[in-house]
Amino acid sequence: MFYWLARMFFKLYFFIYHRARVRGLSSLAKFTAAYGGPVVLAANHASYLDPPAIGMAFPGKLRFVAWDGLFKVPLFSALIRALGAMPVSQENKNSAAGLLRQVMGFIEDGYNVLIFPEGVRSPDGNMLPFEGGAALIAIKTGSPVVPVWVGGTWDALPLHLTFPRPRKVTITFGEPIIPGDIAPGEPEKQRRALLLDALRTAIEKLRDSERE
Repeated sequence: MFYWLARMFFKLYFFIYHRARVRGLSSLAKFTAAYGGPVVLAANHASYLDPPAIGMAFPGKLRFVAWDGLFKVPLFSALIRALGAMPVSQENKNSAAGLLRQVMGFIEDGYNVLIFPEGVRSPDGNMLPFEGGAALIAIKTGSPVVPVWVGGTWDALPLHLTFPRPRKVTITFGEPIIPGDIAPGEPEKQRRALLLDALRTAIEKLRDSERE
């Protein structure tokens, strides 16, 4: 119950304060309904606004890890927990193996998972190089990877600001990437590299389509 209340709160916030626009939702909803299993959402990361923006737009429940500093404000902590956030300390955040095990555990338990392949927020709004965790999770679990582009959040809440500005935000969901379709029969390392390239290309195309 509280999940849906938190989701409604963020919907009101983003649609009123940031004039949010969600694209690609209908095709994604059809895919997730037909697929019936958990998916991995992989998005660019420019702001603390990204997780709640995606969480309020995605049609199902999510799990994702977030820096434990975000949980120090009681109301905000309760809201992002309701949207599926799990706190992780900076020390544990730097433990890639531990984080991967935690995220893969979410998927094994049947949860949809949100991850940010860049690993950290962008300092200037441009995408950073992708780390390999997203591809590893997808290959190991077989879960479809949904590319997501979140636009406008860096303008609204970049690294140097503590309170968001009323800038327009767009959340665009792309076509899922099926890990089993990526170079079947090839060594896993090669498949992970190809999947990561395909994911970055897909997110870049979503970014460019927003600008057209």
